[in-house]
Amino acid sequence: MDEMIRTDMPSPPRRAPLWIGATLSFAALVGALAFVWIGRDTLSVDGYIILAGIAIVALLAFFTFIIMARTRSGSERRQTRRETVYSSAFYNNFVPSLVIKEGKPIHANRAYLDLAETLGAASVGDSPPVIDRLFTSAGNEAAAAIFRLHHLATGMQTAEETIDLVTPQSELMRYRLQVSRLDRQNTLWQVIEAPMERSVGKDVLAEAPVGLFTVAKDGRILATNDVLLRWLGGTETTAPETMSGFIEDPGALLDSPAEPGRTVRTDTRLITRKGVVTPTVMVANWHTLNSGDIVASVALYGHSTLARGDAAKSTMAAPEFETQSYSAAPVAVLKLEGTQVGQSTIISANPAFAKMSGRGDAVGRNFGDVFTDDITEHRFLDRATDQTSPDVPFDGTLKKEGGGLPVSVYIVHDAQNPTESYAYLVNVSARKMLEDQLVQSQKMQAIGQLAAGVAHDFNNLLTAIRLNTDELLQRHPVGDPSYPELQNINTTGARAAALVKKLLTFSRKATRRMERLDVTDTLSDMVVTLRQTLGERAQLKMVHARGLPPVMADKSQIDTVLMNLCVNARDAMEDQGGGTITIRSALLPRANVEDSQLSEALNAIPGEDFVVISVEDTGTGMPDEVKSKIFEPFFTTKEQGKGTGLGLATVYGIVQQTGGHLTVESTVGKGTAFKIYLPAAGPATEIEIAAEEKPKTPARKPADLAGQGNILFVEDEASVRGIAAKALRKKGYRVIEAEDGEEALEILEETETPFDLMISDVVMPGMDGPSLLRAGRKLLGEARIVFISGYAEEEFSDLLSEEPDVTFLPKPFTFAELAEKVKSEIGEVN
Repeated sequence: MDEMIRTDMPSPPRRAPLWIGATLSFAALVGALAFVWIGRDTLSVDGYIILAGIAIVALLAFFTFIIMARTRSGSERRQTRRETVYSSAFYNNFVPSLVIKEGKPIHANRAYLDLAETLGAASVGDSPPVIDRLFTSAGNEAAAAIFRLHHLATGMQTAEETIDLVTPQSELMRYRLQVSRLDRQNTLWQVIEAPMERSVGKDVLAEAPVGLFTVAKDGRILATNDVLLRWLGGTETTAPETMSGFIEDPGALLDSPAEPGRTVRTDTRLITRKGVVTPTVMVANWHTLNSGDIVASVALYGHSTLARGDAAKSTMAAPEFETQSYSAAPVAVLKLEGTQVGQSTIISANPAFAKMSGRGDAVGRNFGDVFTDDITEHRFLDRATDQTSPDVPFDGTLKKEGGGLPVSVYIVHDAQNPTESYAYLVNVSARKMLEDQLVQSQKMQAIGQLAAGVAHDFNNLLTAIRLNTDELLQRHPVGDPSYPELQNINTTGARAAALVKKLLTFSRKATRRMERLDVTDTLSDMVVTLRQTLGERAQLKMVHARGLPPVMADKSQIDTVLMNLCVNARDAMEDQGGGTITIRSALLPRANVEDSQLSEALNAIPGEDFVVISVEDTGTGMPDEVKSKIFEPFFTTKEQGKGTGLGLATVYGIVQQTGGHLTVESTVGKGTAFKIYLPAAGPATEIEIAAEEKPKTPARKPADLAGQGNILFVEDEASVRGIAAKALRKKGYRVIEAEDGEEALEILEETETPFDLMISDVVMPGMDGPSLLRAGRKLLGEARIVFISGYAEEEFSDLLSEEPDVTFLPKPFTFAELAEKVKSEIGEVN
């Protein structure tokens, strides 16, 4: 190491020229005196004067050279002593220093060699490592900075660059490289360490009311703020080393693509040192350091205060406002001056605020000006800054082009400076959207329950209307003056039944027949029907993906979905004279889902692959206020008489009942795209394969609906029970009526003649149909059971699978359908 320090040390200058001059001067003096002595008798006065002058000059020159030689000797001794002192000071300086001559390192002190060893840059031979080798792992940014320092501009004596580096010891360090020009050939390089501490402490984010930390791609924690440490119940010395030490699901961030500028938002849970687990929202932003290392700056908010201890109750002092400390923060940070929140002037703002609000002119404006004009929502702007609590956020909406941005606002008052405060704005648009989706889902569920109840009751009324109409049509056949009116009633009843079926579909209570479908074949089968329905003005295009897996769905329901979506698309393009409707199919693996909201929705659906069917149009599009209501029953933007408002509600219900997910994207003036996400079906089971291979025999309707047999008819709706029983008696059956389950059970207990068939409503006051079946099963003997209901068959699928003799007839039904069902169940009973 000493050899590296002494390499190419300069040697003292030679003193020979001074002594030579002194010798010549002395010789000239002696010669002049000799000539005077020899020529004392012959020299003239002028000769004496000349020789005497030469002697005097020589004497003066001699003494001058003697004095200069002695002075130079003392100066050289002092210079040697100074060089020894300077060399020792350079060698022992705690600042890593390196002297470079014409691009080559010639002198390095101990601190520099120690730093080189720490950074993994060993010396080669007797020469110290070049500065470039110390920062090889810091990437292109560091290489460019060092290159600039190597090439100082003419006339520039000093220069400085800053380099960030993650050391081999996982420390996030910042180094300042200072270069000073010594002379034309030599430059002095000094490396000043500025470690980036794990606890941000004194900077502006230390007391932000959110937990903040920086994490590397491998999960190593590089920095935290004091708030997060308090939440975890630790100190700087006990700070977690890895993200998995306090985040329940670190993979939600670490497994995401580490692309600079990419933001990750997710719900997770925070784990304290005491094992307390609380829900929190994690927002992270991937970005690149000057070193080239990719890290994520992470904010946690929404944490419970139960485990924060007394430290959380202390007053939060407003920290020093330094731009470099919060420039990469994923939350907006504003410094305010004033005593009232809304009237405070914005002194400075970090880049996150400009990105969040879409404006860079906030500085100098009032804080209240950045929010929308909703006075009711922004009452907190009227508060005094010292009347706010950093633990209690306010809801606000930032002004932003194209609509407002929902944020949570935390105000931290500076207790030491009454006129200063800090505002932290957290983007909660994703959370708000999820909340809105939850509210919308609950609203749709409530509407669905109401629709199902209405449909059930309405089906009872329609059953009575259709059965009575059938009875009157038998009395007034074709040619009778009353026949047209009766037929009109019958047709209207059928249309009403179709509307009720759509209501049941929306409420996810429609009867369906699930089967394994090839999406490509299903879409192709609909092409001809769709083109006939859409007409010539709407051009239909099909784009099929290859190798799509099958899905489990009801083919007729999928056909209904496509028809409804395409008809709506055609109507949306009608005002502009037509357009193009494109139906696409695609395969979407779960791992390729990038949208956080879509990923959240698909998490509730099992399976790893999804088949996506999209219906896109080039119509007029929809504004947000319309888009938020399109799936509600009876909501329509069409003229009166041109739509029922149940088309998209039916689509919504079918997709939900099938186990899929439906999204809509629309831009006013450009068009709308509906996307249906259906889970891919797994491998076919042996039962499914056998069912597909089994030949299907077509159902045959009995030619004669008359018959014989004993029937117990249980129905709480008298209008349905009376006309149905009357119609069956006309066909030769013996029918006994019961208005509820209790009366039916009494009849079973008292009647000695066995029944061949029991027809019972499912939903009745008191004892319902399934309860009646369980209570009277032994009394019924071998009697067949037919349940009738205004609800769907699937509501009773468990009961139907347990009881092999039980079948189902949905309401509303006609007399012919009822007679066919009875005939097929009991046939001719003697």
